[in-house]
Amino acid sequence: MDWMEEAVALLLQGGRLLLKAYPGAGKSTLFPLRLLKALPGRILLFEPRRVAARAVAARLAENLGEPLGKTVGYRVRLEGRESRETRLLVMTEGLLLRLLLEDPTLEGVSAVLLDEAHERHLEGDLALALLLKVQETIRPDLKLALLTATPDEDLNRALKGEVLALEGEGHPVEVFHLDRPPQGPLEALAARYARRAFLEGEGDVLVFLPGKAEIERTRSLLQDLPAFPLHGGLPLKEQAALLRPGPRKIVLATDVAETSLTLPNVRAVVDTGLAKKPRFDPRTGLTRLALVRIPEESARQRAGRAGRTGPGRVFRLYPEGPFPPKRPEILEADLSRALLLALAFGERLEELPLPTKPPQGALEAAWNLLRLLGAVEGEALTPLGKRMLTLPTHPRLARLALEAEKEGLLPLAADLMALLEEGLEGEKDLMVHLEALLEARRAGRPTRAERASALWRGRLGAPPLKALPHPEEVGRLLMAAYPDRAAERLAPGRYRLVTGPALRLEGGPPYLVAVGAELGEREGRVLLYAPLSREDLLKRAEVALWTGWEEGRLRGYLERRLGALVLERLPVDPGPPTAQHLKEALKGFALPEEGEEVLLRLRFLKAHGVEVEAPSLEDPSWLLPWAQGVRRLEDLKALPWKEMLLSHLGEKRALVERLAPESLPLPNGRRKRLRYREGAPPVLSLRVQEAFGLKETPRVLEGRVPVVVELLSPAGRPVQVTQDLQSFWEKRYPEVRKELMRRYPKHPWPEKP
Repeated sequence: MDWMEEAVALLLQGGRLLLKAYPGAGKSTLFPLRLLKALPGRILLFEPRRVAARAVAARLAENLGEPLGKTVGYRVRLEGRESRETRLLVMTEGLLLRLLLEDPTLEGVSAVLLDEAHERHLEGDLALALLLKVQETIRPDLKLALLTATPDEDLNRALKGEVLALEGEGHPVEVFHLDRPPQGPLEALAARYARRAFLEGEGDVLVFLPGKAEIERTRSLLQDLPAFPLHGGLPLKEQAALLRPGPRKIVLATDVAETSLTLPNVRAVVDTGLAKKPRFDPRTGLTRLALVRIPEESARQRAGRAGRTGPGRVFRLYPEGPFPPKRPEILEADLSRALLLALAFGERLEELPLPTKPPQGALEAAWNLLRLLGAVEGEALTPLGKRMLTLPTHPRLARLALEAEKEGLLPLAADLMALLEEGLEGEKDLMVHLEALLEARRAGRPTRAERASALWRGRLGAPPLKALPHPEEVGRLLMAAYPDRAAERLAPGRYRLVTGPALRLEGGPPYLVAVGAELGEREGRVLLYAPLSREDLLKRAEVALWTGWEEGRLRGYLERRLGALVLERLPVDPGPPTAQHLKEALKGFALPEEGEEVLLRLRFLKAHGVEVEAPSLEDPSWLLPWAQGVRRLEDLKALPWKEMLLSHLGEKRALVERLAPESLPLPNGRRKRLRYREGAPPVLSLRVQEAFGLKETPRVLEGRVPVVVELLSPAGRPVQVTQDLQSFWEKRYPEVRKELMRRYPKHPWPEKP
């Protein structure tokens, strides 16, 4: 039994299969055809990229000896070839999610194959989780297979199926690294090593570059050699030509050639060690491609391409050293669309059988954004959220398109979506970029933005935008997609976002929507904006009563407010203070001395085990009856704090007065106040003459705690501090008497006081 028969048998028996096969084994181009003979219905094969989907479909049809679109067809975004006879359909991962939305039962489909599953794209992981749910609940007969070139334990755990691993026998590959980090332009370095590999070696040369722009720049440096590009935007015929044996050539490819496509006759690889991967950009609120270093698994895959037909060489354009760890996209990406898709299936994203669970912080951010856009209410999809799912883009841009449909501005929406998806740098005014797009369109110059706009116009059924719209019209559309990015100018060069943070922008309009913003700890900056009208902000604003402290006074205003932006204010009577007003006023408030003394007495009792709860200043609702007339912070100090605090104690007030009295009686018939302290006995300060007749130290807490007696001279200067007054009279007083009699002869100094 060959491996394909074994793989088919395992899949038919268990319903789930993880097929690990080396590049070129035929897992994508032979195994699906073998499975087609064993199953009655349709088979869906999903690829992570458009270029791979088209190329794999072409190769499968070629292996059958049929034209593409008959038994084997393909479907990618806005393009496809299939017919009623098509039984094996090759698609991209995103289309699988749309297919599941339209028909969760996948009627007529016998098996679903996910190719290059180890790449761990968010769409691929989500598709796998949803397919597992479908299989467990409504389609137990559905067969699921993951096709991969490298092992992934997270995939193993999620699938819980049969595993078949094929070991390939590659030829030896010699790997060369740079001695130090590359200097100068990447394209010049890649072209130099591609030229060297082509002129010094045999077979084809495969050069891995991050993206289409880098490929074109490198190709311009190799015009005297047969150098060809390979990327997702390449026509199908040109892709197919590169995948067939032919004269020696240099292929300049993105990471699509890493695993998704098998190129014949490659004997040398030039690896820049870079790729463009989807990453959430908090500056724009969108996920876009970012330049990143590849993990070790990718470097090994790239190197393996050189050793399929004979000994090979790999030139790594980076020094030898540790690679960054491999991280599934779910740990890096914005989860708002994935969350929206899960809700459409009646599932919570974090509860799906995903290979890697989503981070809690990213989940919360996704919920917040969807609520802000009106896509969810509570934890359920709204009708608007369901409509947003029909557009294959980020929820922000889907919301923009739906707003444009309502406003009759779909041509403008197509251009804005194209510009925002492509990413804009340099000029901060979005109107400048929009005007440049219109000029290129009028001149017939093809640009990336124009091509992207044409795709969106086809999708939205909109004609091209011909004239530059009013700037505030642009802002109104963007406000629907970026309601959290509206900002008001507070001072020249300084803005306040609706969410609160401050931003800097010199020479901007009074109001704007900051579709690109870099937030800082204290102050951020605007990277890309469109103007907003005050009227559009007022339409979204809410009318509310604001009361609070302002310049030491309690004030009230009727406000039109949008988040942190106060657009209009009308003074009104604030009324009596609330508990919250009092709580704010008491922050940093120094209690008057009489109030502080009561609290010290209560804390003294608590320290000695007497349970008497002091009134809370954190929850000052008990103060409300006393504070009805308070309108200024100074009014708080004038309140009778001693009486308020003691009254709050109710029936325990008598207990406090008995155990921790405010003052003590003296032999002369007068009373003297005690000074209570934190963590120490209270102090009784007396002039020596006031202590005459006081034989022993006074006590509090029903005689359990002696007070500290501070004896003073007639001038009020300290003479003695003691908790043993009897000992003082017997031992120290005679000396004190002699000294003080000379200094204060007019005061009485009896020998036996």
